[in-house]
Amino acid sequence: MALFRKKRRDLGRFVPPEPEPLAPLDDVVEDALKIAYHGVRMAVKNHLIVNALRDGKPFDEAELEEFARGEYHELAETNRDAAVRAQKDLDRDESTTGGRIFPGGKPVVIEPDHRRKPQALRAVAEAYETTAVEHEALRKLVDEAKAAAWDEIGGTLAARLAAPRVDDDPDYAAFREERIARLIDEDLAALRARQPATD
Repeated sequence: MALFRKKRRDLGRFVPPEPEPLAPLDDVVEDALKIAYHGVRMAVKNHLIVNALRDGKPFDEAELEEFARGEYHELAETNRDAAVRAQKDLDRDESTTGGRIFPGGKPVVIEPDHRRKPQALRAVAEAYETTAVEHEALRKLVDEAKAAAWDEIGGTLAARLAAPRVDDDPDYAAFREERIARLIDEDLAALRARQPATD
């Protein structure tokens, strides 16, 4: 069996790649704002669709802008909470005597991104709060959400409006008078019979 064993190729010694430098904090904040913009726009779009189709509410730009503002405030609060937790983790790691040790005995190294995480989260939270008070940015977001909502449901609504009405059906029209007469003779007569007698 040993005759058919493959020879092991010497692949050399593994050399870990050099760590990538951290992205500038401004780029981190900009990326977070782009992601949040799409998320808030989708939330506003869904809110608009629910208002229109389920609740029958008219389009209210001010209400939708306030809804978007609330979404940004909520994102900011989430990031502030995450920054507090990240800072506690960092403080614990830095204050441990001799540094933290993995179960195998390897020391825990505080990576640069871990060290910067609380600062990045606070910066993103501040950017969300700034966006939440920018009227023009919110109005643009609402307009885009409105267009996206129409793209999603406009075809369905147009098809419903274009569908032939029931009273345009020739068969329906032909027997319409007969159905009205039957309603008067039978249904209304039955309703009168059930009414309590009055003096």
